[in-house]
Amino acid sequence: MNLLKFITPLTLASEKEKFFASSHYNPQFQYYWQNEDVEYTTQGDKLNLMKSIKDQDIDSIHKYAKLHFQMDDWDYIDLANEILSRKPSELSERTTQQVKAEFEKGFNIFGLNEYSFQVVDKHGFSFRPNCHNKILEMSKYANFQFFSFESEAKHEISHILRYENGIYKNIPRSDDYLATEEGLATYLQDLVITDNHSKYQHSAEYMASRVGVKSSFRDVYDYFISLGFEAELAWQRTSRHKFGFVDTSKPGDILKPAMYFSHAQNIAKLDQEEILRLFVGKIAQNDLNKYKSYYGRFEKDILKNYFFNNE
Repeated sequence: MNLLKFITPLTLASEKEKFFASSHYNPQFQYYWQNEDVEYTTQGDKLNLMKSIKDQDIDSIHKYAKLHFQMDDWDYIDLANEILSRKPSELSERTTQQVKAEFEKGFNIFGLNEYSFQVVDKHGFSFRPNCHNKILEMSKYANFQFFSFESEAKHEISHILRYENGIYKNIPRSDDYLATEEGLATYLQDLVITDNHSKYQHSAEYMASRVGVKSSFRDVYDYFISLGFEAELAWQRTSRHKFGFVDTSKPGDILKPAMYFSHAQNIAKLDQEEILRLFVGKIAQNDLNKYKSYYGRFEKDILKNYFFNNE
């Protein structure tokens, strides 16, 4: 069962209008499962998380979100606060054509000619690889205040490469792959040094989850504003923290946004050869002992040059 569909509100656009029309309103999100019978087709922590969300049991949501997104420990608070103490300069304005060109450059480097870049009229994300249909979707509402198009491309293309290698070598997806998946993509995105922009936003997301578990939607939004986020980006990121929650005036955070920065720091502890081995498929970091060397559809030297030429 698709967790992302389960936790994404149906009413993001209409609730956004209400939020910005008021100085005190907290969104009341609606979800498809409020009016439909849900047939669960998953198990373990993911199943428990989804049932907790359906019941709007905040304590249980936090319990199982910590397990599913591997956010049991908050080891990087000092690092995040150090990064957030220095707001980066403004990035220059970028066009959709520039973003598209950067993705298509990556597709060409790896021979991913079957993939296309599409701008879609959807809320709730900036970019989303649809590997099954060979499409990289970009929301027309994406905000690039802190993300360069080069860093965005490296983040999303890392997802595609792991998927394609797994298919190519018939390597099954690990049950606990997700934290490694996003940690790796975030680490590689943050290697693109443009005055520390993406690392700043990822640190903010990490600390915003600390706010969200105890506070309302508007409190999280105000936290992002205090860090220099534009109103549109603050809305988008706060919404992600409150995915799965109906009454966002209550405390609660889905914790997924914190996973990116946290597990990027875990990836940073690996050496370059270990990081390259993670590209064999959608495996977890603790699976590295099963894969002693990198192999796959894409040449190792091309991977190394694409992701590490900024070091």
